[in-house]
Amino acid sequence: MTTPEIIVVGAGGHARVLIDILRRQGEAVAAAIDINPALHGTLLDGVPVIGGDDAVRHRDAAAVILVNAVGNVPGRGTSGLGQRRAVFERFAAAGYRFRGVVSQDAVVSARASLDPTAQIVTGAIIHPGTAVGANVIVNTGAQADHDCVLGAHSHLAPGAVLCGGVRVGTEAHIGAGAVVIQGVAIGDLAVIGAGAVVTADVPAGAVVLGIPARAPGRV
Repeated sequence: MTTPEIIVVGAGGHARVLIDILRRQGEAVAAAIDINPALHGTLLDGVPVIGGDDAVRHRDAAAVILVNAVGNVPGRGTSGLGQRRAVFERFAAAGYRFRGVVSQDAVVSARASLDPTAQIVTGAIIHPGTAVGANVIVNTGAQADHDCVLGAHSHLAPGAVLCGGVRVGTEAHIGAGAVVIQGVAIGDLAVIGAGAVVTADVPAGAVVLGIPARAPGRV
């Protein structure tokens, strides 16, 4: 049986990180795709960018396996993860498979649960009882302590820390260096600003910043 070729979806900075992890683990990346026509025909760290979605859709779904390298830029009122989720759902609905990426230097407890499509990046730590959902990014040096839940399509940005029993909703963004204390719930689509310290539940769709974290304009 022929091993499926790895194709990375997205040709930006997150793609470079994932390609580097895969190469360090001895895996070859065949190609990348991107919606930006200006990138077509270029190389991303030696990996050819072969086109947009059609470059995959012309291939047998059994012959390729995809890695979702679409990142996000959170903003006021949006986690920025909608495009990443849409790419994942669009290709999955067409019968294509995504795979996860787990860096060799990440620490993942045998008593944690990872969806097969989750991405656990360099130096990340996942402790016992934590469940990481579909299409989630646990980015560089981020930590999820015991019994956390990371909902599908969420992003734990570099250096962020979830203390025990934190629940992160679908498509939520926990910013770089943020700390969420134990037992807190973060709602769907919420955004936790970089460096924030979250001491209370955050409603769905809310944006909170600062220490302690509050909605902008609140005292």
